[in-house]
Amino acid sequence: MTSKPSRNLLVVDDEPEILSEVAAYLRRRGEAVVTASSFTEAMQIMADDAVPIDILITDGCMPDGSGIDLLQAALGRPCRPHSLIMMTGHFEESDLTPDLQAAGVVIVHKPFSLGALYRQLGPAAAAARLAEPTCDFAAA
Repeated sequence: MTSKPSRNLLVVDDEPEILSEVAAYLRRRGEAVVTASSFTEAMQIMADDAVPIDILITDGCMPDGSGIDLLQAALGRPCRPHSLIMMTGHFEESDLTPDLQAAGVVIVHKPFSLGALYRQLGPAAAAARLAEPTCDFAAA
């Protein structure tokens, strides 16, 4: 059996139970997961360009900031994530700003099953790969 290379995921949610369950499930699926329990913590992680993030999965509403703002900040990263996913019960794809729609943000509606969330990693990553490369370390 061939194993796929793990991707680096940043998972953000202010609800400890959801954050823990999502992170544990994704790790069991072979993904490398970094977690943040707030908008502020996620912004600190994303400020470090040395931390690779292939996929950002964020809650839509947190006490200290919005998932929309976090997704837009990810777009501004020199090596932006290939996939952007927002877990929410409050937004639809049509509510996203044009830049987030163009980036292929995937909305996963709460409540969701962990399997349904995991299935979105494939389509989100495939849509993002159609765009030009987001980072080229060899050019540096």
